[in-house]
Amino acid sequence: MTASTHTEIYRRLKGQLEPHPPTARLLWRARMHVAFKRKLPLLVLFVPPWISGIVFSFVVYSKFTLEQGVESPLTAGNGGPMAGAMVGAIAGQLIQVHDQIVMFTHVSRVFALLAIAWFGAGLVCEDQRAGAHLLYFSRPVSRFAYFGGHFLTIASFGAIVTVGPVLLIGLVAVFSSPEYSFLLEKWDVLVGALGYATINVLVLSMIALGISALSSRKTYALAGVFAFVLGSDAVSGMMRATQGESDWGMLGVMSNLRRIAEWLMSANRQMFDWNPWFSVAILGGLALASGLLIARRLRRLEVVA
Repeated sequence: MTASTHTEIYRRLKGQLEPHPPTARLLWRARMHVAFKRKLPLLVLFVPPWISGIVFSFVVYSKFTLEQGVESPLTAGNGGPMAGAMVGAIAGQLIQVHDQIVMFTHVSRVFALLAIAWFGAGLVCEDQRAGAHLLYFSRPVSRFAYFGGHFLTIASFGAIVTVGPVLLIGLVAVFSSPEYSFLLEKWDVLVGALGYATINVLVLSMIALGISALSSRKTYALAGVFAFVLGSDAVSGMMRATQGESDWGMLGVMSNLRRIAEWLMSANRQMFDWNPWFSVAILGGLALASGLLIARRLRRLEVVA
């Protein structure tokens, strides 16, 4: 065995090191990459809401353009009665488009539940079952970063099926309305629709993560999410039918989300009439309870790792 001398030349680093990206973002990118490898769930869960959004957008577009095509020849010359009739027609169109956006938000609730339950119900429990948490927390990854990465994953899928179609319908309504009248007269509807879509995604994502933290398998977590959300609405519907009071709707998760949607978008036809702040408090309490369950589970996983 002979001695040898390394003659490599070590050069001084020139330039700057890029800051390390946040761990939560890395986990989010990894989770999204894995989820997008399976094409069938993406097609089944994403295509229907976007088709619905396109259909509603076409309805909104037709309500503006078709009526304009009929009224514009009659209003040539700035005739007084005809101009007044056109103003009334445009006002009626705005109300109809308003109702269409409210109706779509009610439909999007179901799509959001399906997407969030499928992609988010098994995140925490499958990590524990596969032992992935041992790798995560030994790097180390903080509990907050772990939660942030998983929450961003679920919220992203929920936003794709709710916020995206709502933006599409809103843009079509704005650019199809004469002189952007929908933006000037009904801007609060657009803000309310986006705000409701955000609340919907946040609440359902927290519930899905909380149930996932309590479950041992994705199948159990998936069943638990549907049982909790839909079961609560079934109980509230039964109580409303037997007692004859709409306030029993506060027992249902979806009913509370509907009440908030009607409140934020000032719906012309409202199914429930209780104080919307009660629904805000109930859903906020559910999100807080889910957060406490997640924190407790992550503390145990971190100790084991």
